[in-house]
Amino acid sequence: MSNVLNATHMVRRVALAMLTAGVASCGGSGSPATAGAPEPAPALAPAPAPAPAPAPAPASAYSTNFDLIENPINEGGAWVRGGVEGLDWTNPKTTGGNAVASVAMQPLSRYSDDIAHVSPSHQVFPADQFAEAMVYRAPGYTGNGGGHEVELLLRFSITAHNARGYEVMWGVAGYIAIVRWNGPPGNFTVLFDSGVGGVPVPVDGDVLRAEIIGSQIKVYRNGALVTTVLDSTWLSGQPGIGFWPVDGAIPESYGWKQYRAGGL
Repeated sequence: MSNVLNATHMVRRVALAMLTAGVASCGGSGSPATAGAPEPAPALAPAPAPAPAPAPAPASAYSTNFDLIENPINEGGAWVRGGVEGLDWTNPKTTGGNAVASVAMQPLSRYSDDIAHVSPSHQVFPADQFAEAMVYRAPGYTGNGGGHEVELLLRFSITAHNARGYEVMWGVAGYIAIVRWNGPPGNFTVLFDSGVGGVPVPVDGDVLRAEIIGSQIKVYRNGALVTTVLDSTWLSGQPGIGFWPVDGAIPESYGWKQYRAGGL
């Protein structure tokens, strides 16, 4: 009997040992196994901030006080002139503070105005543009019995034997007109004419401004609108200046003392 009991105890001990070993292989204390759990996914990097929009290009512009003494006007190659490049017209000059005509018109060349526009090699202007200038007028000057005009040019182009674009003129007698230059000397079309007395006589320090946007030309005197006209003949070109002294007018007595032009 004792042998049977001993064998029975031995079997129970072996079974208990096997059970204990099985529990240990499953985690020791009976807790579920955690080995092999997946790693958490890395956090996504924030999207880069969008690049700032490029700054707009500065508008085309040119300004001068005509400080130099030059005949013809040059200002470091900034101008295309009616006599030098155009051949059939004449050149403005500067007198150390003013721009004026270099010569009076002669009877046989009555429409050889003293004209110049900003050179495209110096600054290219968009089609929509303005030109603005301050009047210089010598004390007591009334034209010396002749006609005398200062001019602002828009969308202008001067090449050999050809000058085309738009001119806004202010006569010393008190009128403003707009004409289209068509190319050859003396070939022009009047778009507006106030007539003498249609605007006040220009005074030293007055400001004339001309704008063209699309086919619309506007003229302002000291900030007040004078007129608006429409013309779509010329679609590109440069701003500029001009003068027309005739019939005894004194070229140096009426001109511009400040000038600026820009894109719109």
